Amino acid sequence: MNLTIKNLHVAIEGKEIIKGISLDVSAGSVHAIMGPNGSGKSTLAQILMGNPNYKFHPPIGGSNFKFQVGKTDMKNLRPHERAKTGLFLAFQNPLSIPGVSVANFLKTAYQSLHKPTTHNPQPTTHLANPALSVWDFNEKLVNEAHYLNLPREFLKRAVNDGFSGGEKKKLEMLQALVLKPKFAIFDEIDTGLDIDALKIVAQGIVRLQKEGTGILIITHYSRLLKFVRPDYIHILIGGKIVKSGGKELASLLEKKGYAAIKSH
Repeated sequence: MNLTIKNLHVAIEGKEIIKGISLDVSAGSVHAIMGPNGSGKSTLAQILMGNPNYKFHPPIGGSNFKFQVGKTDMKNLRPHERAKTGLFLAFQNPLSIPGVSVANFLKTAYQSLHKPTTHNPQPTTHLANPALSVWDFNEKLVNEAHYLNLPREFLKRAVNDGFSGGEKKKLEMLQALVLKPKFAIFDEIDTGLDIDALKIVAQGIVRLQKEGTGILIITHYSRLLKFVRPDYIHILIGGKIVKSGGKELASLLEKKGYAAIKSH
């Protein structure tokens, strides 16, 4: 299964931001999108997940425009429908949800993504996935939190309410590990992390990759890519992918900056 994007154009208030991006992310592969501020990286993440403030620009993309997960056409699906196909976005700036605990938030999300195919109601002691009891889910949640070096008490706190920058990014990773999407987009998940937290988050990305999740990492910097080895790196400048290659591109950027790419 692939996440396929072909000839993607995005305009905001009449201004074209994304200018014909094409990507093909296969299951278990890692693609990194790098670029300077204002290049369109976060716009790409938001449009793919269905933020209503961002619109496809089909008059430019025309009949060549494609956005699919496997054989499912994603263009007209709402965000929760895209999530159910297996698409996941880790936010650059996650919002807080006062009054909703991390545990309840993740349990509700898991239930929504694993609704039964029959109309028979599930017993209240079980989640929507009949193979996973509430007890089993809670145990799984605690284990995944421990994997990210998060204490059990963290799961009782309100979602992102009073969280540090590192805790917010770890919660995004915890969601990905629990929900196990087919394709995960990480929008600058490395921003604001110290070296220890960065290694933990990178460890989670590598694990998802090994379990078959296709990964799209959006980042300014190469430091995360020292721990997560991407199969492909794409340089996004001015709304266009101007160069694609392997890990050598990250080394070039670290040494010479984006000016080196512009001059090629």
